Amino acid sequence: MNEFVSYDAVNAKLKSRRAFLLSHDDFKNMLELNNVQNVIHYMTKKATYKMFLEDYVNESEIHRHDLEVALWRVTVHEIEKMLHFMSGAYKDFFKLMLQFYELKDVELLIRALIRGDLNPDLSKYFIHSKKYSKIDFNKLLEAKDIVEFTKLLNGSIYYSTVRAIDKHDLTVNEWHLEMKINTAYFKLLNEKAKHLHEKDKIIATRILGERIDKLNVEWIYRAKMFYKLPSEELLLYSLGKGYKISYERLKSLCYAEDMSKFHTLANKYLGREIFEVDNDFLACKMDNWLYTRLSNKENLTNIGTLMVYIYTLEIDQKDIIAIIEGLRYELEKDKIKTYLINNIAT
Repeated sequence: MNEFVSYDAVNAKLKSRRAFLLSHDDFKNMLELNNVQNVIHYMTKKATYKMFLEDYVNESEIHRHDLEVALWRVTVHEIEKMLHFMSGAYKDFFKLMLQFYELKDVELLIRALIRGDLNPDLSKYFIHSKKYSKIDFNKLLEAKDIVEFTKLLNGSIYYSTVRAIDKHDLTVNEWHLEMKINTAYFKLLNEKAKHLHEKDKIIATRILGERIDKLNVEWIYRAKMFYKLPSEELLLYSLGKGYKISYERLKSLCYAEDMSKFHTLANKYLGREIFEVDNDFLACKMDNWLYTRLSNKENLTNIGTLMVYIYTLEIDQKDIIAIIEGLRYELEKDKIKTYLINNIAT
């Protein structure tokens, strides 16, 4: 192993891991099954999914959130395995990628605290890496108020953001909270990328930038449609410039005079007709846009191979959810396929 990362070892490991995960043929087969339980049983034939889903094989019903938690844990497990072949700046970078799932747990607890629903039962929804997380989540669950909760986060990347929450107004807008925490996270991730070897730095920065482009467009759309936030606030709470969307383009999106103009600009900047007349399947279209970008040859080398593997796992898991929810609501197979991002059987 060299000073930073052994790509030969990691690539060999990734190749071997694919046998334990789901292929395109598996998704085609799952589409042919007639109920949720059969899909769960099918997935447990794959060793990695069996680790996290076998408790649900004999249950008559599995709630969507329980399934999402189990699938997120699969991704955490896969990243942990990668870290064995890394050191130095590369291990720091991927440990921070792993921390994205810790971020989700922190957000979960903050929302529960704001709503007065913080309780030990929430631990069943935790997805963070117990091996690498430095936060004491058991103590967070026992926090009496936001002040105590904030103190327990001291030393973490979330501390300054949570500390800024108005202690006298815990009905803080969840959009603001989500944006603040994610902005801090992606800023730090971009900083970590600067310490990689030059070629890897370029690849990692591009992939992160494309992910930021996607999140910015989605979040600005939500804020304009559902929260009616002022333009200056949208720009302030955005994730900053990405890869295709520069700061000036981002500003144009935030200050678009109406949704029609926003749609036109977003389509132009992303290079695809994401927003159409009815905007059906918008989330699916955005995820498919990111998947297409990730699949570009320029991203499928060195560090890009690892990052694309992680992000593709996330996309696969969304498709698994789409199939299971489609079966739950007894949708036709062709209808379910319209909700899939990448694993579309033909």
